[in-house]
Amino acid sequence: MLSLSPARESDRDWAAALVRTNMREAYECHGLDWHPEAFEADWAAGENHLLWCEGACVGYLRLHYGEGIGYLQDLQIVAGRRDVGLGARALEAAKARARERRLEALRLKVFADSVAVRFYRRHGFVTLLDEPPLIGMECRLAAAG
Repeated sequence: MLSLSPARESDRDWAAALVRTNMREAYECHGLDWHPEAFEADWAAGENHLLWCEGACVGYLRLHYGEGIGYLQDLQIVAGRRDVGLGARALEAAKARARERRLEALRLKVFADSVAVRFYRRHGFVTLLDEPPLIGMECRLAAAG
């Protein structure tokens, strides 16, 4: 069972370290640098959640909301807890939060060469735009009941 809890300010450094660690290889592959100030700004503007499973913190989820659209800015699972369905459950929780807000769609950007592209496609996302090295994807959401 996966649950979300609102992240506290004291969780910010842990979340930043998780994102940086998980994204290090992709950033290096594409010649990008980590910018702590960008993470700080995104943290401040987003809705931040820790992901919990069996009493352990297993990941981080950040959402941002715009006019009629939700944006999945981060979905990170800790090493050793991947490939057991936690990401899928976290993604469904993100979609549910967007539906509760009666949003039309959930959007994200992902590196075009990432294995995550297949994951998102399996969960209803389609490619909207190509901004190398990233692609923008969207999942249309059914209206909340």
